[in-house]
Amino acid sequence: MINRTLVLLSGLLFSSVISAGHHEEAKTLAPVASAGQVVVVYELPCENVEAGLATLKGLIAYEVGASPIAYSSSPGIIGDAMLGAVDLHESISSMESALAWQESDAKWKAMQSKSMEACGVKMEDIKATTILAK
Repeated sequence: MINRTLVLLSGLLFSSVISAGHHEEAKTLAPVASAGQVVVVYELPCENVEAGLATLKGLIAYEVGASPIAYSSSPGIIGDAMLGAVDLHESISSMESALAWQESDAKWKAMQSKSMEACGVKMEDIKATTILAK
């Protein structure tokens, strides 16, 4: 009888541990972009992913403090030998203003060149996909 009671109590305890949290609501993420915003996905082959990622993170940190146009950028690694980044712009005109700022900012251009060197690639090796959120 004691064994049967222990087995029953163990079963109840086990099932309550397994189902703990079942009543919690699933967490949701906000949409990546709202209608009218622009998402740009960059892909770049990279010979030295760790060095390339470090320089890319530095470039993005510089953008955050120096760019007069607000936008966000997140770096990442794609597969084994590619870097990537995802940028979010408020609009097409905001994206164009950000690109114009980048082209005119000597420090940004130098940091971008350093990133390219770390990866062993040229500007034409960057693949960019632009998505207009609807």
